[in-house]
Order: sequence, then C-alpha cells, then structure tokens
Amino acid sequence: MRSCALCGKKSLIQKSGAHQYGGGWAMRATKKRFERRVNLHSAKVTYLGVRKTMRLCTKCLRRVKEEMKKLVEKKKEIRFKKKPEFVTSAVATA
Repeated sequence: MRSCALCGKKSLIQKSGAHQYGGGWAMRATKKRFERRVNLHSAKVTYLGVRKTMRLCTKCLRRVKEEMKKLVEKKKEIRFKKKPEFVTSAVATA
C-alpha cells in the first residue's frame, strides 16, 4: 500500500453506493469498493544528514522544501558574513 515516508499517511479503502430510488432489496444500489489514493511525490531529501529519495505526500513535501530553503539561506549568511574588523589604532598606540 502506498504511504508517505514522513507522516505515514496511507491510501483509504472505502465503499460507496448511491441510493437514488426507494424500494426493497431488489432495487437497492450495490456498494462498490474504491480506493482514495494519497498524492505522493518522489523527492530527493537530506534527512538526518543523509541524501536519499523518499516518497512524500504533498503536505510533507511543502514542509521539507520550506525547511531546506531556510537551511540554504542560513548557510549563505554564514558564508558571506563579514569578518570582524580589528581596531588597529588601539594596537598601534599600546
């Protein structure tokens, strides 16, 4: 059965039947079995420090993309952060 790797959301198996007309057992609508499938996507994700392909539902995929975007921005801030300027005049006078 299909399921999300993070949240564990699965497909649902249900029965449906439409009762449009009145009547006894002879006219009763038969119940049909159908499956509601989860909207899964294959995505390459860094999870617990390991890069792997996972099948994620749409909700989890949005959350993961947002978290990865935050991590990339944080890394860029650290990389391009200006180095502290030392006061050379205080060193020269002392």
